[in-house]
Amino acid sequence: MKHKETTDSVVPDLVIAAVPFLVYASVYRSLPSEIPVHYSFDGIADRFVSKLSVEALLLCSLGYCGCLLGVLLRKMVLAMGKTQENSNTQTTAKLMTYNQTFLTIFFSALSLYFISVMLQNSVPDTLFILRTAYLVLSVLLIIIGNYLPKLKINRVSGVKTKYSQSSDDAWMRSQRFGGRLLAIGGSASLILCLISGVSAKSAVVLSTVMFGLVILGLLVFSVVKGRKHLTR
Repeated sequence: MKHKETTDSVVPDLVIAAVPFLVYASVYRSLPSEIPVHYSFDGIADRFVSKLSVEALLLCSLGYCGCLLGVLLRKMVLAMGKTQENSNTQTTAKLMTYNQTFLTIFFSALSLYFISVMLQNSVPDTLFILRTAYLVLSVLLIIIGNYLPKLKINRVSGVKTKYSQSSDDAWMRSQRFGGRLLAIGGSASLILCLISGVSAKSAVVLSTVMFGLVILGLLVFSVVKGRKHLTR
């Protein structure tokens, strides 16, 4: 049963990771015999390889690298939960499955972007890559924010602070507050990344500030609640 659940969670990600290969195969004839795989700081291509080289194929397999990383993280976190008597196995498994899909989508998107760069013989745009990363990360944060209140007190997953670990009530308050912050921050960042009128640089900077405020909010909440808890 567990094997079937693991297989079911991986199959969709394997399909997503295959998309860059299919796209590469469809544009293969349009590519020059040699493609750029490295650029100098000035944005000039300084290394070329055959379009059938191992490096070119590795660029198409980035999605599978993301999927593999997600699977390894999922197994590691679930194994930690078992050793520490974690009572949130199902919820944690779902969160790690979403994380696995996030990594697969992000790395597959990177792969597709690099294929586009090869096809147009253009220079990779770092800000575009970061904007894409924030967009996918924003969706993941919204999902995590909705799952946090469902977690029971444990030492593996959730908003873990000295205050949140002090009691069941403190734990639930921390997860609810953290969940709201993640959902709000993720939603705001997602909107910024999707609005075409917002430049890539502005979207990246504002999203970074947004995530920083989320972390700061969690820290302030923990400190304030922790002090109130000690004075009782």
